[in-house]
Amino acid sequence: MKLCYRGVDYDYNPPSLEVRDSELTGCYRGRSMKFSYVSHVPVPQPVANYTYRGVGYSTNSQGQVVASATVPERQPVFQAGRIAAGKGLNARRHLLREATEAHRVNIQQSIKHRIEVARAQGNDQLLRQLEDELHQVA
Repeated sequence: MKLCYRGVDYDYNPPSLEVRDSELTGCYRGRSMKFSYVSHVPVPQPVANYTYRGVGYSTNSQGQVVASATVPERQPVFQAGRIAAGKGLNARRHLLREATEAHRVNIQQSIKHRIEVARAQGNDQLLRQLEDELHQVA
């Protein structure tokens, strides 16, 4: 097909697609019509390696799933302590206790600061609430 754009002539050959009529029929504005579809349109599929729940697999260019044995073995964080015969588990528990204690101390310091501010402002109701909260945390 010869076309011209801004005075430049060129040949354009549109890609040919095989179109088939389907059994589906419909009605549009009072006229019956048949639906058609392209029989084959190649869609490029991504090629990648995936892991689902610890099981590795990959996909090929046709979109098919292929079992993959090349997925590196990974150790989940929370199962590492079980394998290390409790050594890592005790360290993790110690860190958890330290974090809990640091959190409690930070909350107490925050409440003490708020008590000082409430005393400076003369807000007795807030002062009582904060002192009750400090006794609950301690």
